[in-house]
Amino acid sequence: MKLIWAVTAPVLILCAAGPALAEDAAGRWAVAGNVDGKNFTLDCKFAQAGQGLSGACIDGPTGDAKIKGGESHPLLKGHAAGEEVSWTYESHFSFIKFKVNYTGARKGDHMSGTIAAAGKTGTFTGNRVSP
Repeated sequence: MKLIWAVTAPVLILCAAGPALAEDAAGRWAVAGNVDGKNFTLDCKFAQAGQGLSGACIDGPTGDAKIKGGESHPLLKGHAAGEEVSWTYESHFSFIKFKVNYTGARKGDHMSGTIAAAGKTGTFTGNRVSP
């Protein structure tokens, strides 16, 4: 009996840990944010390797003729560990470039947190969507 437990215990532990390891921030996310009273949406596609997050976020339609949607912003850096998630990309307004930093918490298929960009702050929410 001890031999059976010695063999099956590690397998049971690995099976129990399996879903937690598979649970990461990879995939497609619909992100909605507000910075300085301006609402925006993003379609973000993330890949995760260890705690590193890579990918890109594409601007959604803005409703403002001066600001085009559809621009892709590759991640400069990203991190996801447990419930913590953060990523940074570069954006611009006219000829002024700036970094956009997202920091938040992810629980399953939902995330929320804060944004810092060009001296302004705001909030975001995100929901994982089917590919």
